[in-house]
Amino acid sequence: MRYTKQSDTYIIRFEDEEEVPDRFLAFLSSEDISAGSFTAIGALRRTRIAFFDTDAKEYQDIDLDEQMEVLALIGNVALHDGEPLVHAHITLGRRDGTTLGGHLRHGIVCPTLEMVLRVLPEPIQRAVDPKYGLPGLDLPTQ
Repeated sequence: MRYTKQSDTYIIRFEDEEEVPDRFLAFLSSEDISAGSFTAIGALRRTRIAFFDTDAKEYQDIDLDEQMEVLALIGNVALHDGEPLVHAHITLGRRDGTTLGGHLRHGIVCPTLEMVLRVLPEPIQRAVDPKYGLPGLDLPTQ
């Protein structure tokens, strides 16, 4: 991984064979980042995405064992149980031009993934939503 920082923004380049989001979580911890938003483009292989089934209240994993273009990776970072939690959605492009999407669970970078991370100045917490059991952003009611 390589990165540079400009003001409140990091430009990050994940390199071949790095695992995401694991490597990203390690970076967040090392830089003491507790809140932010990000976008990325690049390519992954051996990717696991997921769809949240609201009736079953669980994620259904989809394993993809092929090279795919990351057409869009967007998400946010907030604290859950004192640790950074990444909530990321991804759209992947196949060789034939078809697309798949869902929550990013795991992927291996091949050959690169380029990310722009905007860091927020104050921590944001997550709290488990009682209806679905998901750790949603814990924001004040206006």
